[in-house]
Amino acid sequence: MTYRLICLFAFSVVLTSCGSNETPPAQEPVYSEEKTMDSITVQVEKARALQEKGQYAEALAITDAMIQKYPGQLDALGIKAEILKEQGKTEEALELLEEAYALQPRDKETAYNLAFEYADAKSSKALSLTDTLIKYDKTETVARAWYIKATYYRNLGNEKEALRYYDSSAVADYQFLDTYLDKGQLLFEQKKYEAALKTFALGQKISPANGTFYLWVAKTQQALGHTADAKTNYERAYALDKTLTEAKEAASRL
Repeated sequence: MTYRLICLFAFSVVLTSCGSNETPPAQEPVYSEEKTMDSITVQVEKARALQEKGQYAEALAITDAMIQKYPGQLDALGIKAEILKEQGKTEEALELLEEAYALQPRDKETAYNLAFEYADAKSSKALSLTDTLIKYDKTETVARAWYIKATYYRNLGNEKEALRYYDSSAVADYQFLDTYLDKGQLLFEQKKYEAALKTFALGQKISPANGTFYLWVAKTQQALGHTADAKTNYERAYALDKTLTEAKEAASRL
């Protein structure tokens, strides 16, 4: 994280400008060559497809070429950061997101991605950045800011604060599924199975085709001794998502 650290005060000042009509200090460079959005979109799609296949070298070749030509191209920067993190190069990924945020401070998605990486790294910078997002994001996506706060505190082992901010996230957007999944898992870890089951059931109700919620409902039911119900939900989980082989194996053991 030594390549390009950006002070928190600068983060706050820049994002604050997003709520006014002032022009932020950092602007995307103007290029003499006209950008063709179709060609950029095609390159982004190619890089994303290669990333999903695990062909990281090929994907990085595309993103690096795009970044060289258009240094402020956020999709390319974002994909490269994701790949670096998947490769275990978390510090390099974080530095790249800081660079992207410095180039485009008004891009909300970049700000949220950076805040999450700070939380994942147990950096207190996550709190300042999410506080700023909470102040200026007046849409339901602000649920992500509360969720990131919860993630930060959970990573630090402060489960009480984590649960408090999960609740704030659910209030901001009751359909934000990550909150129900992570909160339910935390309650499960605390052996608060009844509360965990209610939390997973809420996620299940919002997204009935999501096999992961059926998996966790089943795990919680099994912990409560409700074997027949657990087996049914393990089977449903696997039927909805064939990648959940854990559910198939668990059902076969019951």
